[in-house]
Amino acid sequence: MSARPEIKTLAGRPPRRPAAIDVVSRLQRVHADLSPAERDVARVVATDFEAATRMTIAELAARAKVSQPTVTRFCRSVGCASFAEFKINLASTMAVASAYLKSGRTFEDDAGQLANTVMMRAVAALRDCLDQIDGATMEAAIAALAGSRRIDIYGQGGGSAALIEDARLRFFRLGLPVCAYTDGHQQRMSAATLQTGDAVLAISNSGRSKPVVEAVEIARSFGAATVAITRTGTPLASNADIVVAVAIAEGSNVLMPTTSRYAHMAIIDTLAAGVAARLGDRARESLRRVRYTLARIGIAIPSPVTDPTPLMPAQDVEE
Repeated sequence: MSARPEIKTLAGRPPRRPAAIDVVSRLQRVHADLSPAERDVARVVATDFEAATRMTIAELAARAKVSQPTVTRFCRSVGCASFAEFKINLASTMAVASAYLKSGRTFEDDAGQLANTVMMRAVAALRDCLDQIDGATMEAAIAALAGSRRIDIYGQGGGSAALIEDARLRFFRLGLPVCAYTDGHQQRMSAATLQTGDAVLAISNSGRSKPVVEAVEIARSFGAATVAITRTGTPLASNADIVVAVAIAEGSNVLMPTTSRYAHMAIIDTLAAGVAARLGDRARESLRRVRYTLARIGIAIPSPVTDPTPLMPAQDVEE
């Protein structure tokens, strides 16, 4: 799927329509490709989605300080033939998902506005991720990881490196042998030691990290099951057995966190929860032991009354 829907008409044919996703998701996906003037329109719309459904084209143009033709171009950029169609699609989205696109809080201060922007972008990314997830693929990935003798996790760069460490923490608590590698040479060496019955989990937003792609290819050649969280149509997707495909549009503001990170974290948590459910008593016992050891030094989070392992007071331990 292209980042921006085609809007030109060729040989009298109607423009190719984008995938059947909500208009807010389309707006997020094409934001980086909008012209500066179209982004001004997007900013006004995103500030209050519900208000935008009640505006005339003249009112929206005036608030964004752009011309009415610019508003029309903006509507076409997000896959709508006209401003009227844009309002209808936006109203439909709000009718179904307004609770996920706004908060009851209002902020007058800059820090509050910033918090609202960052957190609503995270919510939108999670909703977009949920729309893209294929249940059968997730089930296959969970089965491959839960049935493995050993899991090696690969990622490259700052964002993916942090994610694979988080993934390692999620899985090793379940009693599974897990290692995480960010160094390309170590990834290749790790892959060469794998065999049938082992599994690889590779995480790459771009899907084009050469060390990760090559390590997955090596692991697969030795019989390991390979699971990738990445975009479709990428080298990593082509080399993995199971592809949990997700593509989250990033904003143009480099000072803001990358929203794809939230989606990848949610997928990792879903996989870990699914693996825990498959392991059943084995995972439950491992988690109980982990909680017990933390409770003994008084750092476990207070547990609900149904937790069979109550917190114990902190004890001084000699070094």
